Amino acid sequence: RTGRDVTAAPGRGRTLWAASAAGAPALDDTSPRRGRTGEMSGVTFDGVTKRFGDVVAVDQLSLQIHDGEFMVLLGPSGCGKSTALRMVAGLEEVTSGILTIGERVVNHVPPRERDIAMVFQSYALYPHMTVAKNIESPLVANKAARVDAARRAERVREAAAILGLTEYLDRKPGELSGGQRQRVALARAIVRHPEVFLMDEPLSNLDAKLRTQTRLELVELHRRLGTTIIYVTHDQVEAMTMADRIAVLADGRLQQVGEPQAVYERPANLFVASFIGSPPMNTIAGTLSLGPGAATVATAVGAVEVADPGTGVDGAPVVVGVRPEHLDLAPVASAGADGAAGLEGTVENVELLGHERHVVCRVGESLMTLRHPNDHPAGAVGERVRLVADPKGVHLFDARTTERLN
Repeated sequence: RTGRDVTAAPGRGRTLWAASAAGAPALDDTSPRRGRTGEMSGVTFDGVTKRFGDVVAVDQLSLQIHDGEFMVLLGPSGCGKSTALRMVAGLEEVTSGILTIGERVVNHVPPRERDIAMVFQSYALYPHMTVAKNIESPLVANKAARVDAARRAERVREAAAILGLTEYLDRKPGELSGGQRQRVALARAIVRHPEVFLMDEPLSNLDAKLRTQTRLELVELHRRLGTTIIYVTHDQVEAMTMADRIAVLADGRLQQVGEPQAVYERPANLFVASFIGSPPMNTIAGTLSLGPGAATVATAVGAVEVADPGTGVDGAPVVVGVRPEHLDLAPVASAGADGAAGLEGTVENVELLGHERHVVCRVGESLMTLRHPNDHPAGAVGERVRLVADPKGVHLFDARTTERLN
């Protein structure tokens, strides 16, 4: 509906054989790959809208999530990503549009009949139960998933082994670390062998080290199980490092869908450009000039050379975007001496990060950040400098629509 491709390449073809190869227990023929129903399950939003009174939380969302894909819904708070996830879970009703899991329309299917498993931000473990009983609980509570005691014990052992919880099965949640409790929540989800996993910011309660460790565990878990995962987060690092594809949302609308590197390198609009990347993309407004030589954008503080102006029109107002790694510093005295373009600014701060440094400059009314290796010359705080962009790394956006031009 937006004119963008939302059915690009499927997941990376991860299979259950990775589990056996990694030494984890092989899964039986009711494996998570196909869920209890034996169906391989993707999820499709077809013009799905969710309203709360006069507020539109999700607006005409059309998105195909392929079977076995790790899809991350990424966006700031209030963008509609958690609401979209809750509609898949059946915790929120669809106002309009069609929501499909596998081949089945689920708009009016109760949550217990959808064959999904959800992992929450807060773990939501039963404090009075052991780890084993917590993992087993979905097989007891849900009649559709209920199996005999021997099979339940086998599934609990299987899930615990996959997530490294075997030695903790007799402990209570209060005796575990945050990372261990999150793994219990994951084990409780996979023990049901669902068609789709739903994860609502499951790492946000963990410290930085545990987040990194658990990210790796989630990616490995997906490789082993091969089940469709829909993962919600506002953290772009999680999205970039875990996803097969990212769906970026803002104000309830889908902005762009694609593989993480593709979204980073070719953001569809100014919002995606500013949201993806740390530090974010530097932007400045100007006027495009398509002269006989190289195309340039004239700004109030200098000019930026553009290798590819795309569909930009001569004399049109545009917004220039440049990633921090595509900017360099030059002395102000060289401006005009070599005929090169550049933006005049002043060094405000130099942030030393060990493996690299960020040079923060004030350019007109804006702050721009440059990413440099530690052995790269850096300006001194207060020094006037010229910021020169690599013409091949310059992004152009329409000043009115904010859509990408090149």
